[in-house]
Amino acid sequence: MVANVKRLATIWLLAASASAACSTILDKGASQLSVPQSPLLRTVERKSGIIAFSGIDGNIYTMNQAGKDLAQVTNNAELGDNFVRYYGHVTWTQDSKHIAYVSYSGSSRTKVQARLYINEPSGKDAREVFASDRLIPVFLYWAPDSKMLSFLAMQTDGNHGILHLAHIEGGEARVIDTGQPLFWVWTPSATRMLIHSNGSRSVRPDARLAFLSLDNPVVEEGLEYNPTLFQAPAVSPDGRRVLVAAQTDEGDSALIIVDRDGGDPDVLTKTRNQITFDWSPDGRYIGYVYSQSGTYVAQGPLTIVDADPENRRDPMTVSKNVVAFFWSPNGKRVAFFERQFSADLADETPEGILQLSFHVMDIESGESETLFSFTPSEQFAALLPYMDQHQRTFTIWSPDSQYIALSALTESGPAIIVAQADGDFEPRVLHPGTMAVWSWR
Repeated sequence: MVANVKRLATIWLLAASASAACSTILDKGASQLSVPQSPLLRTVERKSGIIAFSGIDGNIYTMNQAGKDLAQVTNNAELGDNFVRYYGHVTWTQDSKHIAYVSYSGSSRTKVQARLYINEPSGKDAREVFASDRLIPVFLYWAPDSKMLSFLAMQTDGNHGILHLAHIEGGEARVIDTGQPLFWVWTPSATRMLIHSNGSRSVRPDARLAFLSLDNPVVEEGLEYNPTLFQAPAVSPDGRRVLVAAQTDEGDSALIIVDRDGGDPDVLTKTRNQITFDWSPDGRYIGYVYSQSGTYVAQGPLTIVDADPENRRDPMTVSKNVVAFFWSPNGKRVAFFERQFSADLADETPEGILQLSFHVMDIESGESETLFSFTPSEQFAALLPYMDQHQRTFTIWSPDSQYIALSALTESGPAIIVAQADGDFEPRVLHPGTMAVWSWR
């Protein structure tokens, strides 16, 4: 996630707002999602994975997709007027045996103590791996081998992001890079990262793309491309190719596939504004959202294209105002969110409230289905500008690619809901909560 000092205020406001959520959301009227229940389905359906979520009380919980087997991971959150302790940023290891999360506590947004924990999803064996009142973790990203946790911490008295690496067995977290902004992606081997630091080369001469070999000391190897307007790079599932937005030899800005040494460039599309992208888990396709305006975040049509140039057919493009997308674990479908704009919504929705329509696209047929429209929780809405980074470290999909968990505003307040990707059954409310993350397995 981008290392921006403004996010300190965002974290504090989201924590403090959780205590008032039930009372304030009740007044939002027509902007609510009315979610019918499906009690029979939740009983008979096959369960897949575990959902970790942030409760409206500021604690972390886990449950299955039926809302059963509820486990409380933390139990000492406080959401008072003079003191706040709030837990967030839940992230699963790839083997789904552990979670990591952060506690934020203090008496004001300028006096924040942050602590980073790793423990089992049942709440047992909690281990503190980082604590600071000057560096606040804002983004967590497990290595593919589930042994190391990388995290970005923001300075409370500066504007730099500092990238750390902590081992699951404990020990002091070590600093491996800095930048503003700073994004990265793990390689499948878990021995290297590809980082994108300091934005676009056209704006900052110190902008860079580089591989970090995680030896001690860390060894940096530059990727000889000038980065343009994008945030997080991507690495193919087999680790052989990387995907970046960069300047071509002709001087154009483009979305480019190159091999891990920077050779054999394959231009997917020319770009001028912000673009966000990611590989499908099976490595067959690439999805990207290219902004048609000069905004700092990508918002525009979603395009799916074959990653292999020899099999590349005409790209599939859907919708107009897509702000985020998530590949299903099997790579056969993609869930995406489109921002809604209409005269009716302008009349019915309070100023500043985001309305999203939720869709699922089948890659082979190219057909997409609208499942429902909803107002996301504040926590989920705050992540949308950084979904290119987040879609690589957490998923809203169940491991069997059949269900999706979201955090939405309902008539009773923010809640975790589960929807079937096929749309055969209506979604259902599971538990009050502000953010949901499904385990990988």
